Amino acid sequence: MEEQQNIEKYYENARRKAKTNIVWFAIFSIIMVFAGLTSGYIVSKGDNFWVRFALPNLLWISTAIILLSSITMILAVRSSRRQNSKKTTLFLSVTLILGIAFGISQFFAWSQLKDKGYVLSEKIYSKDTGEIILDGEYGKDYIIEFQGKKLIQEKDGFYFMGQQAIKIDQEEYNEFKSDNPKMAFGKEFVRVQENKKNKDKTIFEAVVISKMPLPPTYVEKLKTVGNVSSSYFYVLTILHLAHILIALIYLFRMVLLTSKRELNEDNQLKIKLGGYFWHFFAGLWVYLLLFLFLIH
Repeated sequence: MEEQQNIEKYYENARRKAKTNIVWFAIFSIIMVFAGLTSGYIVSKGDNFWVRFALPNLLWISTAIILLSSITMILAVRSSRRQNSKKTTLFLSVTLILGIAFGISQFFAWSQLKDKGYVLSEKIYSKDTGEIILDGEYGKDYIIEFQGKKLIQEKDGFYFMGQQAIKIDQEEYNEFKSDNPKMAFGKEFVRVQENKKNKDKTIFEAVVISKMPLPPTYVEKLKTVGNVSSSYFYVLTILHLAHILIALIYLFRMVLLTSKRELNEDNQLKIKLGGYFWHFFAGLWVYLLLFLFLIH
């Protein structure tokens, strides 16, 4: 009889451990998905045209809500361990309400961006008018970058700060090389170099930072490319919210479960594992928010 009980206890512990491992595997899989998306985000930002726009302040409110919900989830898990069904139900219900509030705040943030011309998949320029369709003041509300360089908008088009090679003689070359000045020809000095493209003669050059016009071919390309940055923003936040909605369904089931005062070890484990997921999604949101504000 005692041996039978030990066998049952062994298999019960194995089953509980297997459930926990499945949760950690799922969390790891989600981490890999978002790691891939944020890596693609960084690559795309430095590869082509990129619109850097002001993110809605509502995102900070969303963060405060989900962090508060993480606290109530901790209290729910603690209450379940003490087999206090009433408090467990209360804290789970508050977590559920805060999770719904987080989702609503996300929708309002998306609505603000949509009103400014930032949608999931849209061009930077209007096909009909040939003008930028983004609302706001350039340089304040948004800027356009090309291969990581900020574009300067002027009446006659876009410019960027790039490196320009200016031809110099050997005496100037030696002088610049030895002094390494901060400025040369009224511009920020970078370095001197020897241009040996001409086999018969070496051309000495001083490389400086200069405001240069965006080439016409790139201007035409800018008018056809999509707003990749807003697309990435929506994909990241929508995918995160989709996982939150799944967790909310799970929380709702846990509320129904605890309201029936069924707080045995198995149900305590379910609440504990639900807490793992909820804290992970809260942490994931903080990571995404910091990523968007710092990298975007």
